[in-house]
Amino acid sequence: MYTIDKYNPVISIDLNNGIYIFDCESATGKTRLCKELRKLQAYGEPVASYTYEDLLIGMPVDNIFDSNNKVIMLDRYDLYKDKWHDKIKECSKNSIVLIDCKGEFGASEDDEICFIEMTADRIEVTQ
Repeated sequence: MYTIDKYNPVISIDLNNGIYIFDCESATGKTRLCKELRKLQAYGEPVASYTYEDLLIGMPVDNIFDSNNKVIMLDRYDLYKDKWHDKIKECSKNSIVLIDCKGEFGASEDDEICFIEMTADRIEVTQ
């Protein structure tokens, strides 16, 4: 579980360490969560996010798969789903790994589904 309430929006991720795939419904707040996690990472919080645009501009992923990160999010992963399977599995032992993947994830048989709820001042991720 990871909750951070000292910034707005409050982010609450009520999950244990592991790999979680968001349901495939569009416009639920996944990209907003990705952007908020990026901000929190800049503030020094132990979270990280990465998206397809980062891949296109050549942003390295080394800091994303840092073992100190409590939450790792890969947004629009279906556009680059052939990458980093071993790193994702390794990080899932110590981190909550959230993946936005519209199709079959296929890199792990241990992944589970998660859901996101968003309001103006709160983002919640649950199972």
